[in-house]
Amino acid sequence: MRLIFDLDGTLIDSAPDLNAAANRMLAELFSAPPVPLETFATFIGNGIPAQVERTLAHAGVAADDEVRERAIAAFKRFYGAAPAEKTIVFDGVREALAGLKEAGARMAVCTNKSEDLAWLALEGLGLAGFFGALVGGETLAVKKPDPAPLRECARRLGEDAGPVFYVGDSETDEEAAHAAGYPLLLYTQGYRRKPVEDFAAAGVFSHFGELPGLIGKLA
Repeated sequence: MRLIFDLDGTLIDSAPDLNAAANRMLAELFSAPPVPLETFATFIGNGIPAQVERTLAHAGVAADDEVRERAIAAFKRFYGAAPAEKTIVFDGVREALAGLKEAGARMAVCTNKSEDLAWLALEGLGLAGFFGALVGGETLAVKKPDPAPLRECARRLGEDAGPVFYVGDSETDEEAAHAAGYPLLLYTQGYRRKPVEDFAAAGVFSHFGELPGLIGKLA
């Protein structure tokens, strides 16, 4: 069995560290006031460039291509320096991953965060050892919701490893899973914008302690 996980909002609540990086970027480059955490949490998704664009728009910064590139570089620098300082691993994640790995599941992460920053976060949180592959937002020429990153994760885990399930929390994850033809297991405590009942998911769970049993039923 192959299990592919989204990262931000699924395995980890990274909003505090992403928010801190955004606010340091705003202060350094534009002397702009910070964005509150509850506001920034709505900016998460589609990768760091999209988060930076939303942050700049919220701050009223007129951004051409040069300004955006400087802002993205600063954001990545600040986030890369502290990707696991305030981030928390969602309840039950470690135990669920350990049990699934012991049961023989092959696991990967598919995120729109750049690959190097994703590995830094996973290593800083002690999760990297669970995963045999990671595809980030800059690994391929496209990112989620395009299905190619998910399919690349599945390929890296091995074509002989059985069926694929994708675990995510957002509309982007839903679209990517459906495009790839993989069942979506929706984690309800993440960064979604629409109601849970509006998702077309093969299964829904609110705590990672429920995930192994859910996968067992579906598999």
